Amino acid sequence: MGPISVGSLTRYMRTVPLVMVALLLPAISLLASDITLNQTSIDHGQEREQIQLWSSRFMRINQPGNQVDFLFDFTQGVSYHIDHDKKLIQKMNWDDLEIAAKVLGERLKNLPPLIQKALGANDPPVSVVDQGSEIILDRECHKWKIVVGPATIETSNDPSVTPPVPAIPYQRFLRLHTVIGQPQTNAGPLLKAGEELARVQGLALKYRIVLPIAGQTTTITTHIEEGPIPPSAFELPSDYQMEDSGKKMLENLGVYVSHSVPVSQVQPCSGI
Repeated sequence: MGPISVGSLTRYMRTVPLVMVALLLPAISLLASDITLNQTSIDHGQEREQIQLWSSRFMRINQPGNQVDFLFDFTQGVSYHIDHDKKLIQKMNWDDLEIAAKVLGERLKNLPPLIQKALGANDPPVSVVDQGSEIILDRECHKWKIVVGPATIETSNDPSVTPPVPAIPYQRFLRLHTVIGQPQTNAGPLLKAGEELARVQGLALKYRIVLPIAGQTTTITTHIEEGPIPPSAFELPSDYQMEDSGKKMLENLGVYVSHSVPVSQVQPCSGI
């Protein structure tokens, strides 16, 4: 069998820690207000600031330092990678993510057992450890450690705050973006990790993620604010080129899919 081509997944691998932010946010409440988080993230020794925005439909991660933002539409089931330097928006439909995860999982079964083990593709057990509590931003947070094969997640969650996105699309997002973070890994173990994360109550204010391909990232919330966020904060630039990364990804995998891709209803604006 030839090498597994993951095409446009490469860009998503490089930004796994940002997407993984959302993996630590379970127990969704439709009555929760909009939430704004200011965060400091340390990735491969480099420190950067980012802003995370939550509404009843969207989650957005803005990174002023490297001119790359992410937008997740829970109503349409679509993710957007926004490159302001290139004026390029890469759209990823969650249907395409799900198909790609299944295809890659099947192909990995043909790899030698030692390689499967190194990639965590041999269905390792999931370990969940209650590590007590700690105080972050004057809030009492519950600490958890989740280990699945070579992947480790440590999270400190404030159970008094929950994001406002709807539960069912969130669960799908959680499952698929855990897998997309590790495209060379069998989906099974990381789906288990996603299930365990979904049981952790509240909002993650501090977390550390160690993944076999993406490496280690530590993120700490420095400020949290609850209250209305203007709809314009979730709009896409109108003058950027739009690229369908999901379609390209499936083409690189040699997969033909006949299905209608939902069209995003995100309203464009002149810029961000």
